[in-house]
Amino acid sequence: MFNPDFNDYQLTSIITECCGGVAVVYSALYKPSNQNVAIKRYFVDKTKENASLIQQDILTRKELQHANILPYLTSFVHGRELYVVSPLMTFGSCRDILDRYFHEGLPELACAIVLRDVLQALQYLHKQLYIHRSVRASHVLVGANGGVRLSGLRSAASLLLRGRRQRHLHQLPPPDHDNTNLMWLSPELLEQNLKGYDEKSDIYSVGVLCCELGNGAVPFAEVPSTLMLTEKVRGSRPQLLDCSTFPEPCLDDTEMKSMYNTDSGVGDSADAVCRLRALYAARKLSDSFHQLSDLALQRDPDKRPSATQLLNHPFFKQIRKTDYLPGLIGRVKPIKPDPNDMSALLLQEKLSEMEIEKTTEWDF
Repeated sequence: MFNPDFNDYQLTSIITECCGGVAVVYSALYKPSNQNVAIKRYFVDKTKENASLIQQDILTRKELQHANILPYLTSFVHGRELYVVSPLMTFGSCRDILDRYFHEGLPELACAIVLRDVLQALQYLHKQLYIHRSVRASHVLVGANGGVRLSGLRSAASLLLRGRRQRHLHQLPPPDHDNTNLMWLSPELLEQNLKGYDEKSDIYSVGVLCCELGNGAVPFAEVPSTLMLTEKVRGSRPQLLDCSTFPEPCLDDTEMKSMYNTDSGVGDSADAVCRLRALYAARKLSDSFHQLSDLALQRDPDKRPSATQLLNHPFFKQIRKTDYLPGLIGRVKPIKPDPNDMSALLLQEKLSEMEIEKTTEWDF
């Protein structure tokens, strides 16, 4: 048990800003047990419109218990800000790892371990009649022991309505600050037609995640939203890039986009394209990885496997019990709480002088 008392925590360093600037994540020390944790600090004045989403995230995490889902430890209000405590995921998100250390994508075995754990989380969520609706590398966190946990449950939706199971949902997930979540969403979810969507929409997002992890870049990142929607509905889909799928070096970037019907995901910089083209052209990903991605990205949701079926895919047979994710991403530096981080120390001193404000706005 973790106490919902600000004085029991010592902020040690700033990890990142998130949620479009309405929250900051810190590493912190939980004094009673001398345990490192992560604290997300929401600025209440900036989050009034999103209060219900934050509450939903907390309530959903309270309800769900699974090794591959980021658990909720406690939360409390101090001053006019909300603090939510979670385990410290030492290696950060897969998006951070790709941006800082693996621009060309993770090693294939590392992709297999991450995707297996994400699918195990989705298998559990779907059995609990939840659709995640925001499966993406920035919501996939890696812990010190290599454990992978799925976060981002503020976008999750339940198929239960007044005690009855619905076969399909129709509403869009809540928008993020810059609408980037659209790039991972399935065609049927984006179409907003009478058919609606179900948990198979998460499987499409897993297919996009395959390409994100394998290529290092976010598919559709350079494509305008309206064009992306049109291309997805027409059945265009991203691909894993290697010597079997990447265009010949003689093709310019315009021809490359035409060949894929979308942007390649490596950006429009000529230097970046040339450098990554050489990396992709020199590697060969397994046929089973390509097959997994293609299955998950089927345009027709009825043709997509379930999370349980995908977990039985031959792609995951390469994982051995002795395989250790931190060893596969050895160049990644873990987050180390810095007791000398003056920004965190000054903030702690300032906050400790505040009086806790009684409020009914945050009722969990």
